Amino acid sequence: MQVLLIIAATACAADRQSQRDAVWVAHFTSAAERIEARARAVGMARLHDVRSEQAELRGWMETVSKEMALGGAEAQGPGHYALACGERALGRETEALAQLDAAWNAGFRDPRVAWVRAQILSERYRVLRMEAIAAPDKHERQAREEDAESRYREPVLTLLRQAAGAEFPSTDYGAALVAMHEDRLDAALALLEAVNSKHPWFVEARLMRADVLLLRAAWHWRQERRKETGDDMTAAFQAFTAARATAESFAPAHLAMGRYQAAGMRLTRTHFDGTVFMLSSEDDDKPGPAQTGLAAMDAATQVDPGHAGFACEKARFLTMLAERPNSYGALLSLRSRAVEAAQHTLALDPASACGRMERTRVMVQESEKGLKENSSVDVYKLQEALDLLEAVPPSGRDLAYHLLRARLLHLWTEADLQAGSWRVGSKGWQHQEQAIEAYRSVVALEERVPAYWVRLGELLLARASNPTAKDVDEDLKQAGTAVSNALKGGSTKAPEVWLLWAHHDVAQALRKRAQGETAPWRFEQAAQNIRNALINDTHNPTLHHELGLVLLEHARELWEHGGDPTALIDQAEAAQVQAAKRAPSQDLGKVGQAAVHAARAEYAWWRGADPTEEAERADAFYSQARPFFRTRKNQRFVGRMKVSHLLANQLLEQGQDPEPVLKRPWEGLDIGDRIGQDPVLRHRATGAMSGLRARHSARTDPEKAEKEFLSAEKSYEEALQVEPLNREIRLEEGHLFREWAVVRKAAKQDPEPLLTKGLTLADALLKERPNWPEALLLRAAILRTKDPASPQAREDRDAALKANANLAPGWRRQFPEDGPKAP
Repeated sequence: MQVLLIIAATACAADRQSQRDAVWVAHFTSAAERIEARARAVGMARLHDVRSEQAELRGWMETVSKEMALGGAEAQGPGHYALACGERALGRETEALAQLDAAWNAGFRDPRVAWVRAQILSERYRVLRMEAIAAPDKHERQAREEDAESRYREPVLTLLRQAAGAEFPSTDYGAALVAMHEDRLDAALALLEAVNSKHPWFVEARLMRADVLLLRAAWHWRQERRKETGDDMTAAFQAFTAARATAESFAPAHLAMGRYQAAGMRLTRTHFDGTVFMLSSEDDDKPGPAQTGLAAMDAATQVDPGHAGFACEKARFLTMLAERPNSYGALLSLRSRAVEAAQHTLALDPASACGRMERTRVMVQESEKGLKENSSVDVYKLQEALDLLEAVPPSGRDLAYHLLRARLLHLWTEADLQAGSWRVGSKGWQHQEQAIEAYRSVVALEERVPAYWVRLGELLLARASNPTAKDVDEDLKQAGTAVSNALKGGSTKAPEVWLLWAHHDVAQALRKRAQGETAPWRFEQAAQNIRNALINDTHNPTLHHELGLVLLEHARELWEHGGDPTALIDQAEAAQVQAAKRAPSQDLGKVGQAAVHAARAEYAWWRGADPTEEAERADAFYSQARPFFRTRKNQRFVGRMKVSHLLANQLLEQGQDPEPVLKRPWEGLDIGDRIGQDPVLRHRATGAMSGLRARHSARTDPEKAEKEFLSAEKSYEEALQVEPLNREIRLEEGHLFREWAVVRKAAKQDPEPLLTKGLTLADALLKERPNWPEALLLRAAILRTKDPASPQAREDRDAALKANANLAPGWRRQFPEDGPKAP
């Protein structure tokens, strides 16, 4: 009897507990329905500021929270569900998901919880897919699509199975969600047509139908079905328009239209020049896609002016448009409005990572434009931009953050390099180090996009090419890894991938040359890679210019091993002519053709021919270039200096004064150019010029020649204080010491100290680069000057000319009585 009473009492208690649970479930689900109904009524009203209604909803949510506190454990699950519905109505998806998790963890496993969660995740999936379509890079687009599928497909499908029976307003809508996530787009559209017919007020179905149409349009576009693409794009636009008209105060409808316009502009690329982001269409009576998208973003911010996320999405849309505007006026307007939107975002939410990033993006765009148009870059603006990014907390540092930070640092590196700041320890070097690390962070998060590996690889190659670099081989190795990763993903490669591969081959070949080895096949492969890039980008002047440079380096490699570089130089000239033809207003073709003629002049001089005609042509092309940045000015100066020294040597051999041609490179420099000139370049140029003057003066004024030789030595030493390992400068100084010794010997003065200095330089160069023909001939010339019968001199001479017979005429110039026959 007692046992029966205990059982009955337990059953009654359980029944009362179940009744209390049911009461709280009914109460809070009723509250959730009331919140959703109120939010829907507000959204379907005419366009207006909904903050007062949102305050009302927050009041209801506060009541729910108080009731949860009073209700104890039984109230927690359904209460969190009601709060989730409120958060969703306020446009706070992250907070809504957190409340749904709390409801589920509290034991409230009602299908309605799964249904709301499935809708939120599905909406996120569609946003990611729209952003993927809007991505400018094909591989980036593909990676984002893969991420959207892997992140949301199975979770949403699982939730939809758990939500069976809770689909609102009909099971057709739930079935349409399933079909979309199973990539059955036609089936999804058919189901959504039925939902829209039965429930025209259900704006979510209209928005989903528009998204599905856009997804299908993207699929048609990839299949090159232009008509079907156009039909679906038009239908999607109409669906978005209908959704906005149905619910004028429903901000997600306006945001969806903006995302559609961004995706559509990137997808269809209506203008041949790529400037598809029009503020107005060709038909003045109709707004263009950019204008329509901006109007939609404006509407979203009008609905909820206090929503920082909406404000920042508008800023993001504006900065996206500013990447490729169709006029300068549009550019200024877009950036001004983007700054305003980003600042408004930060005013609403000072901690907003999005607001900081979009404000930074505008500053980066402005600086990039300045650099492209040969204007100075405001480093204070770059520092302000970096400070904005550094203030983003670690939790907000996603892939987009790291990409923007890497882009900023890369830009800063380029600005520093153009200003001549690139040696180890300089600001340019420091920013390059930071940019490399930033792109390492990028590829650590996303390794599937070749463009990211290209940027990292190019930065590593730039650091490896720095004459003051210390870990060249390691940088080349890591750049090779970047090349390998950039080459993944199929046979179709973007031009920048081919170009990175070419740059890496050239860098490897130059490294072999510096070590006394040779790798001509790398130059051949580099040239072929650039030709591959030209197949799909034949009008790109930079690619033609780069091809010309590679061919010139290949020509030098051939010449340094005794070959005839004529054919390669002719090919290089043809490439530079094409570069000039495709960009007549730029300096690429002019400087490229100048380099070709300078190479011909140099090889002519070494052959014993008159280099004057080719040298004058080179100087004429260099003179036509109008560089703005210091680095480009230095490059032009180097070219003019090279040809002026060739002409000066020719004049000296003819017994003439070289002074007129020696002054040429300096004539185009103003005081600012001289002050800002690279110190190594300046000292090397003055050293070579003083040496040539000394040789001329030695014939008539030994005292003046001595002063010029001393001046030349001082200049070379000052250059070597900055770059102590520069081989070319040490080689030139070694020849200076020998020529100076010859003059002293002729004047009955002691030449030994100078010959000793020269011999020390030659020995050091041969230790670093064994069997270097030019260094062997330097040592042979010094030993020959010390002792005409020196066996070591003959051995060095024979070894050098065996390695490069093209040097024989130059040797005969110095020692006509002891020179071998020309090949």
